[in-house]
Amino acid sequence: MKTTYLFLLSLMLWYVSDAFSQAQKSEGTLSGYVQDKKNGEGLPSVTIFVKGTSQGTSSRSDGTFVVRNIPEGKQTIVAQYVGYKPQEVNVTVESGKNTEIRFELEEDMFNLEQVVVTGTRTPHYVKNVPVRTEVVTSQSLRAKNAQNIFEALEAIPGLRVENQCQFCNFSMVRMQGLGAEHTQVQINGQPIYSGLASVYGLEQIGTGDVDRIEIVKGAGSALYGSSAVAGAINIITREPSAIPSISADIQFGNYGTNAYNISSSMRNDKGNIGLNVYAQKVDHGVIDETGEGDTRQEVKQKDGVTDRVESKLHNMGFSLYLDNPFFKDDKLIFRGKGINEKRAGGTITNDYYKNPFTDGTENITTHRYEGEMNYMKPLGQRSELQFNTAYINHNREATNDSFLNDYMGTHDGETPNVLDMRPYIARENTWVSTLSFTSRLENHNLILGAQYYTTNLNETGMYTVVDKASEYYGNAYQSIAHKHAREMGAYIQDEWNVSPRLTLVPGVRVDHHSSGEEYTSDRKVFDSDFPKTKFNETSFNPRLALKYQLTRQITLRANAGTGFRAPYGFSEDLHLCSGSPRVWKSSELKAETSRSANFSADYYGHHFQVSANLFYTFLKNKIDFADADDEVKKLGYTYQWENIDDAVVKGIELMVMVNPFRNLNVGADFALNSGKYNNNRGDWAETEYADISRYIPRFPSTSGSIKLEYSPKSWMFTLYGIYQGKMYIDYISETAAKSKIKKTDPYMTFNARVSRRFGLFNLYAGAKNIFSYMQDEKHLDDAAFIYAPLYGALYYAGISVNMNY
Repeated sequence: MKTTYLFLLSLMLWYVSDAFSQAQKSEGTLSGYVQDKKNGEGLPSVTIFVKGTSQGTSSRSDGTFVVRNIPEGKQTIVAQYVGYKPQEVNVTVESGKNTEIRFELEEDMFNLEQVVVTGTRTPHYVKNVPVRTEVVTSQSLRAKNAQNIFEALEAIPGLRVENQCQFCNFSMVRMQGLGAEHTQVQINGQPIYSGLASVYGLEQIGTGDVDRIEIVKGAGSALYGSSAVAGAINIITREPSAIPSISADIQFGNYGTNAYNISSSMRNDKGNIGLNVYAQKVDHGVIDETGEGDTRQEVKQKDGVTDRVESKLHNMGFSLYLDNPFFKDDKLIFRGKGINEKRAGGTITNDYYKNPFTDGTENITTHRYEGEMNYMKPLGQRSELQFNTAYINHNREATNDSFLNDYMGTHDGETPNVLDMRPYIARENTWVSTLSFTSRLENHNLILGAQYYTTNLNETGMYTVVDKASEYYGNAYQSIAHKHAREMGAYIQDEWNVSPRLTLVPGVRVDHHSSGEEYTSDRKVFDSDFPKTKFNETSFNPRLALKYQLTRQITLRANAGTGFRAPYGFSEDLHLCSGSPRVWKSSELKAETSRSANFSADYYGHHFQVSANLFYTFLKNKIDFADADDEVKKLGYTYQWENIDDAVVKGIELMVMVNPFRNLNVGADFALNSGKYNNNRGDWAETEYADISRYIPRFPSTSGSIKLEYSPKSWMFTLYGIYQGKMYIDYISETAAKSKIKKTDPYMTFNARVSRRFGLFNLYAGAKNIFSYMQDEKHLDDAAFIYAPLYGALYYAGISVNMNY
């Protein structure tokens, strides 16, 4: 697979290089200067392009630029730069002559001129979008030193990223109190990161090709289908630059935390063919700074078990843009991506964790390959047809000590035959296609679409019969699982500009979901066959969004809708669930549904922005993991998924950003949250924790962050802190009497970064968790009992270079 991938990439590079050399030159030339409006300083790396085409360039370090081969006649020239408002200038280009032009860009301190697409599937500036959208820009990614999406989503209001396993560092994102299974992660608007990929995906998606990340909170199923109950996170990749460029970055840190990035971008002289290629390598060494204990002093003792696992991660990919491939105004895009990672954790004494078939260790190997094609064709002056299709091949091999421990526990400490030791193996193949039609009709912007999603997942793993009442007690067997899901959806949305101040966006989507699971084993270990499971659900999800321009500076928005999640593709737990018939998923499970609403008010001042966002979600038929009941145990299962209860999450998010004087930005946000089930959770019913079990675990009652950015001339200083209030977290001990629900204390962590630009080079250094805050209680018998950092400060330093030629 790797050889094929590299061959195709080389073939495309050859094709593009050949096309570059054969490109015909156009008529005129444009040259000029782009500067900061306030101080007159030249701005480097500003994108200059001819509107309606792909022709353009980037300004040099002194702010000058040249654009060649521009068709003669009247043209609109656009200058865009992150942190500045775009500017357009109309010029007349004459054949064989040079036209001079000057841009004076005004700062856009709060990225209000950033174009976003996720909220409505149509492009809007942030300040004008009908559905409130938050953006993580490429500039923010650098300021955070975010090497992956997990780090990029830190300190975003309403989001909480967390690790849930000390032995494998399984990561997830929570949006407004709801789990990762309720948040749809997209790449370029397509739901291709779900299923098997979601387990470690946040840390595996590198930022080497990311232009920005768009976040929309609240029910999104009316546009994006299943699993967008809490909202959507859309990762937008970069487009090729107007002129050839190469960027490289090398970074080193303590505990073997090293990162290497390289990317290249180019277009031909005509601007109708563009290519991006990138590669990223990130290494993490193991960290052990904490151990078991009931107090922070006890916890701050090494115990020989990983707090952060060892990881070797590689990302590489390309995007090929072809303008006018078949007609004079269409566009064709090909993208390819490969992710390869090996991670290992557990007992590190004497490198014990490097042996994948030992107790107290986990080893996970991931190979993922993505291929995508996107075609866009304008139809007249007001309409456009767009087709996107993607194929994903995801492979994982993993070992952990579950089989070994179960076998030893049923054989008086004896270990299994070495020939029976084999990893959990999963192979997932996914295909998703979306066809959409957009048309502007007077004051309406109509979009219709259809989407088809299919995935097949095959799993195998080794298990031991642990039920003492079974005649097969202690028998080892290989479980084989076949899982599949099919979803077909159709949606329609009307963006109705009722007046210059009022916009209404009604929309609705219909989805049909069908899925099934079938388990077999390589030998008889139960008296009957494992039952098959099958799910068929049809869901109808409306949404209504409203935007009202109260004054020139104040915008009000409201959004209400419904969502659903079919009972397929749950968050994975390699200890228990993967390929295992020990986990029962009844065909009688009901799909989760939701009703969601939010209301926001935003004040957009020139140097001051204030926002308030009220949110409410009612979640019906919440599905969760539980011990098998007596009837299910008779089928040979140890655990089961079940609809446990209904729940409500609600709260208010407040945000303020200030630009008190030039080069200084100050921001802060704060949230008050509430999340409860309707009833006490059944597994805590007869304990002293029955009443507080109603609170949704891992949902802090308060949260927030602060950020300071100071950028005098070629310097950039960044400091941001992340605050988390009290929350409840389950501790499930191997000794039932010790199990409890812990109420955590509020805490705050701080990160800092400083950089300076020297011509083409940028030197930087920074630290994360600079005051080395750690959680105050830890238990190894529950690897998911993580609610705060497990290790102290991480320091790093690096150098990057950006060359345009």
